[in-house]
Amino acid sequence: MKTNLRRNINQAKEKFVDTKGYLSKMIQIKRLAKYANEIDMVLTKYNKKSCDETMMVKGPRKSNAQTTNRKIHTEDLEKTVAQIAKGLGLNVEIVKIMGKHHDIGHTFLGHSGEWWISNVLEDYGLGCFCHNTLGASELIYTHQIYDEIVEKIKVHNPQIKPKELARIKESLWLIMDAINGHNGEMPDKIFIPKSTKTKQDFETEMLKCYTTPKYDRKVKPATPEGNLMRLGDKISYAPLDMIDGLQEGMIRDENGKIIDYLDEDYRTILTQIGITNEEFDMANSKKDYTHIMERIREIFINDVIKNSTKRKIKMSDEMMVLMGELIDCNNIKAVRKVVLTEDKQTYPPAIRQLMNECKDILLENQLLSRLPNAKTDPKINQELERYQHTPYEGFINYICNTNPEEYAFCDKIVEEATRQSIQDELTIARTCVEKREVYQDKKELGLDYTAKNSRIKQYIQYYESQLQKGNLVGYTQQDLQEDTQAIVTSIKNGKHNPHYLNKEERMAIMMGAKYLSTLNDTEFMQLLQDTNIINEEQYKSLTRKYKDIPNLDDEASEHENFKEISTMQKQATIEQKQGVQL
Repeated sequence: MKTNLRRNINQAKEKFVDTKGYLSKMIQIKRLAKYANEIDMVLTKYNKKSCDETMMVKGPRKSNAQTTNRKIHTEDLEKTVAQIAKGLGLNVEIVKIMGKHHDIGHTFLGHSGEWWISNVLEDYGLGCFCHNTLGASELIYTHQIYDEIVEKIKVHNPQIKPKELARIKESLWLIMDAINGHNGEMPDKIFIPKSTKTKQDFETEMLKCYTTPKYDRKVKPATPEGNLMRLGDKISYAPLDMIDGLQEGMIRDENGKIIDYLDEDYRTILTQIGITNEEFDMANSKKDYTHIMERIREIFINDVIKNSTKRKIKMSDEMMVLMGELIDCNNIKAVRKVVLTEDKQTYPPAIRQLMNECKDILLENQLLSRLPNAKTDPKINQELERYQHTPYEGFINYICNTNPEEYAFCDKIVEEATRQSIQDELTIARTCVEKREVYQDKKELGLDYTAKNSRIKQYIQYYESQLQKGNLVGYTQQDLQEDTQAIVTSIKNGKHNPHYLNKEERMAIMMGAKYLSTLNDTEFMQLLQDTNIINEEQYKSLTRKYKDIPNLDDEASEHENFKEISTMQKQATIEQKQGVQL
C-alpha cells in the first residue's frame, strides 16, 4: 500500500515538473518568435554551404542539375515543419528557423565526411564528430551567435530593455538544442520532447556527442518544435532520395542496366501511401516526379497532424510503416551505392594526412598556447604570412579566428574524449579476458586502426596479469574508473606511450579536424589536389558520375555506420509492420 502511494506521489511530481518545464519553454519560444527575423538573419550569415552540398549523392559525382542539395532539402523541411506546426498550434516562426538551419553542421561528402573524420579520431582515442553537434557548437562557440543575435535585436529594436535582452539570450539555446537533436536518421516511432532539460543539460549533451560514440542518437530536444525536426527530416528526405537515385542513374535492374523510371517496387509502396496508379504512370511517362513528391509530402503531413498533439509528434502506425518501407527501398536501390571502394580507399587516409599536416603547422610554429587569444593577436597573422597562397591558407585563417570560448570547448572535448575512449577500450579488453575471447583487430577499408588495436592489446595484457593475481573477481565500475584515471594521469604526466599522442598533439589534431569539418565538397576536393594527395587521374576517377559507372553494384562499398543505421531502420519497419498486423 505504502509502495503504491509512494509511486503515485513520485509520478505526480514528475508530471508536475514535466508540465512546468513544458510551459516554461513555450513561453521562451514565444518570446523568441517576436525576433525571428533577426535570429534568422544571423544564422543565415553562417549557413553558407547549403547550395554547395548535395544530400544523398556525393557532390563530386553529381551529374543532374536537379539533384537535391542541402538548400533544397532545408527549404523543403522548412515548409514541411511549418505546415505541421500550424496544424498542431506550435510556433511556426521558430520551427521555420530550426528547419532552415538544422543541417548547418554538415561536412564535405555528407554523412561520409563526418563518419570518416570520426574514424580517424577514433584511432587517436579522440572521440567522434556528428553534423548535428558540429552545427550547434560552432554557432555557439566559434561564431558566438548569442551575442551577435542580441546585438542585431538591439539595432532593430532600440527601445528594448536590457532585462528583455537578457531573457532572449537565455532562451536562444532552445534553437541550438533543436539543431543538436534533430537526428533524422533514427527510426523512432513517437517524438516526445524532454521538457525538463536545462541549458546546462544541453551543453553537457553537446560535449557527450563529441566524446561518446553514437550518443547523438540518444538526444531528445527540449521543445515540441525541436522534436518536430526529427520526423520532418524523414518526411523530407524519403521522397527526395528516391528521385535523386533515379535521376542520377543509381537504380539498376538485375543485369546492371540503368532504370530511368520508378519500378513496381516503388509502385507497391506509393499506391499504399495514397498515390494513384494514374499519377504514378503519368509521372513515369513525363519523367517528371514533382507532383508525386508533393503528394507524398502532403499525405505524410496530414497524417502527422491528424495523429499528433502539441507534446507528442507521431504518424499513424500504418503510415509510419509505409514511410519506413520507402526509406528501406531507397537504401537498397540507391543509398547503399553512394560510396564506392575507391572513395573508402582514398578519403580516410587523405583526411588523416591533412589532420596531421594541420597539427604539424600548429606545433612547429608553437601556436597552441597562443590560440585562445588568436582573434585579437595581429602578430599571429604576420608570423604566418608564408602560408598565404598555399594549400594551408584556409587553415591559417581558421585558427587565426580562434577565440577563448572555442579553444576552451575544444580542450574539454580532447580531455573528455580521451577519458571516454580509454574507458571504452579497457571495457573491450576486460571482456575479452573474462570471456576468454581472442581480440579481433578492428578493420575497415581505407582506415588505419593500428593505434587503437595496439592500445586494446596492451590493456588485454594488463587484465590477463590481473586475472592471474585474482584481481578481476568482483571488478566494479569504480575499479574501471580508477584504471581509467591512472592512464589519464600517466598521459598528463608525459609518460611515454607509443600508442597515445601527447596533449599538445591531441589538441592540434582536434583543431585540424574541426577545420576540415567546415569545408564543403568543392573546397575539400580542391585541397586534396593542391596538396598533391590525389593526382589528376585520381581526381577524374573520384568524380566519375554514377550513371557512367557500368558496374555500380560491384564498385559500391557501404560505410559501416550506414549499414548499422539502415539495418536498424529495416528492423524498425518490420517490427512496426508486425504491430500493425496484430
